[in-house]
Order: sequence, then structure tokens, then C-alpha cells
Amino acid sequence: MPTLTEMQTRTRLARFEAERLGQYLGSLSPEGWNHPTACDLWQVADLAGHMVWIGEFYVKFVSRALAGDITPPPGSPKDPRYGDLPPEAFYDLTAREYRQSLGDDLLPAFVRHFEELNALLDSMTPDDYEKACFYHSGNRPLWTLADLTIQELAVHAWDIQSHTEPGTPLSPESQLVLLDRVVQRPQPVLTIEATASGPATLRFQLSGVSDRAYDIILSADSTSIQPSGNTPANAAISCDTETFILMLYRRLNLAHILAGGRGSLTGDEALAQDFARTF
Repeated sequence: MPTLTEMQTRTRLARFEAERLGQYLGSLSPEGWNHPTACDLWQVADLAGHMVWIGEFYVKFVSRALAGDITPPPGSPKDPRYGDLPPEAFYDLTAREYRQSLGDDLLPAFVRHFEELNALLDSMTPDDYEKACFYHSGNRPLWTLADLTIQELAVHAWDIQSHTEPGTPLSPESQLVLLDRVVQRPQPVLTIEATASGPATLRFQLSGVSDRAYDIILSADSTSIQPSGNTPANAAISCDTETFILMLYRRLNLAHILAGGRGSLTGDEALAQDFARTF
């Protein structure tokens, strides 16, 4: 659990990212809202619709948690009217609904909901941090909603600007928060030939905003990420922190990272190729 000072830093960062994305969206021409993004099926306006949904429902999640209510609010992915709709289909449906229903009011709605959300996050005291909060993938401590807010804003800002303004970096201010978030995400089991005889380790040595090293440990029945230890790795990759984060968020593929000069490989090349093919 973060300290009061750490939480204040997180909430300031969430506000900063919301204001920065709002200002960028406000600078777009009408044609710019129809520009493709890194989210394959979404234009900028669809992604903005998704972000409006995020802002609106995070407000509901946080305000209900502060009142001791962890039931899913109507309109969330757990709403029975959506049945067993997979998460990706739910988000696509709601993004397009919000784009259509809000039209020219997408930006004012984005600003309004995130101002309300950031005010709620600012209002929390240390006694609130561990309160249970509804979240569609499983209830979580209330303090984690600040990190999730930063994640949604910073990653989706990159999704937009990497296509509207190629070369725009992932928010340097938020990279450490994103790194801490993304290495904790559950990872899929990968079908990799090298694991047939036992676990294999792919080590990433980071540079840039962090000099940490992480091991992706692959086995026949699990994929885990943990800080590197003293055990040898089958293959090692050097890259900057931004590249590692974007790979784990499935925005960059390891094959493209290596081919494009964003990383260098030593060790088992076949393992790295298998990982790039399956991850």
C-alpha cells in the first residue's frame, strides 16, 4: 500500500495525464478525430469514447467504494444485460455507443468525468486506501484505481499519438508506474519448443527511466515475470524501459523490436523468435 506522499504523487500524475490528453484531443481538427490509432479497429473518436466510459465508470467504482459498496454498477461489464460478452467485445460496443451518442460532446464529457475522478482520488485518506473497490476483473484495493487511471490515460494517449504524430514517446512521467503495473499482469501460457525440456528464461536489461532487469520465465504451463536474479538466462535482451513496457502491453512485438534496432539480443536466438511468434 502506498504512503500518503506516494498516493499524492500518483493522483497528481493521473491529473497531469488527463489534462495533457484532453489538451491534445482539443487540438485536433474535425478530420483528426477520424484518424486510425494503434487500437486496430478504433479511430481517435472511438478511443475517446472508450476513455469517456473509463472516466465515467471509474467515478462510479471509486465513489461506491468510498461508501462501502462493492456491487457492480449498472452499465459495467458485469451488468446482466451484456450476458457473457467477452471484455474486448464489451469495450468495442461501449466505445462506439459513446462515440455515436456524444458526438461533438466527446471532449467535454472526457474532461468532466476525469475532473470528477481526480477530485475523488484527491479526496482519499490513508484509511480509504485498502477499502475494497469493485473492478470487473476482480475486486481490488481502492488505491490501485489511481495506477489504473494513469495506465489507461498514458497508454491510450500513446495509442493515439503514435499514429497521428509518429515518434511520440510513451509518457516519460508515467513510465515507472506503467512498469510496476505491467509486470504484475497475469501472462498467458505460451507454446514454445524450448520449454519442452524445462523452463527457459528470457532476460530484459532496461535503460532509460529505469535500469532494472526482469526475467520472463517460460514453462510448459506458466509464464511469469520477476526481477532478475543470479541464475543464468537462456537469452538476454537490452532495451529501453519504454520498449519493454510497450511490448508487455502488446503494442510492440519482440521481432520488430530487434529488427528495428530498439533492442539487442545475446544468447538463444531461437527462444527469442519463439517468444516473438507466440507473445
